[in-house]
Amino acid sequence: MTGAVIGAGVLIALPLAVLSIAGQEKLLGPVPGVAVGLGLLVITLYATAGLGSLAATMAPVLLGPSPALEAQERKLAERNRLARELHDSVGHALTAVTIQSGAARTVFDSDPAFARQALQNIEELGRTALEELDAVLGLLRDAGAPTLRDLDRLLTAAVDARVDDVEVPAPISREAYRIVQEGLTNAAKHGTGRPTLRITGPDDLVIEITNTVGPSLPGGGGRGLAGMRERVRLLGGTLRAGADEGVWRVVARLPSGGNT
Repeated sequence: MTGAVIGAGVLIALPLAVLSIAGQEKLLGPVPGVAVGLGLLVITLYATAGLGSLAATMAPVLLGPSPALEAQERKLAERNRLARELHDSVGHALTAVTIQSGAARTVFDSDPAFARQALQNIEELGRTALEELDAVLGLLRDAGAPTLRDLDRLLTAAVDARVDDVEVPAPISREAYRIVQEGLTNAAKHGTGRPTLRITGPDDLVIEITNTVGPSLPGGGGRGLAGMRERVRLLGGTLRAGADEGVWRVVARLPSGGNT
């Protein structure tokens, strides 16, 4: 419809503009008449271009988004979600296994008891990783993923944790679990000493993870912090991460949606 109007306008306006040159020439003389006629022609062309831009701008509003484009965006969002889930779950387990196995190798002869404990931890981490992988793959079957109720999987004696009993909607609880998981993974990779975890509510769900800065700061590579930021952004929350006087602090604030 808009294209037809623009086409008709061009077909009508251009002849009129040409005729106006001749008319203005008779009224005003050869030179002024041609100048005025050309001015009208330029105005006509600009008006036609403006209508074209308006049509291009209004087309998405009038016609709506393309179903194919919407489907492509949903597919891409789901792929990104699965990539984050795999990174956070399997990446966490592999990081912990690497640290534990390195510690066991270092003290295998001097402290056999510690080495045996580390090997036991590796066994438990491997079992948990398989459960996590099943949960992530279960997303393809619309099965459930870990939530804050499953936080004990992440909380070992190496974490100083204080978690309030806060009830939040399931989608927020699932994302909060992954944020905690990735935050503790970063602490293990880049920090030293015992990390602290605080989860409070009820107005907003606040997740705070701190640890002493190690040889390298978190975020020096990989997708850990970027994945956390993306999760928090999609939930309409905020994320702060950075070092302050030798302490690395991650604070995620998520809207809880009220107690449920």
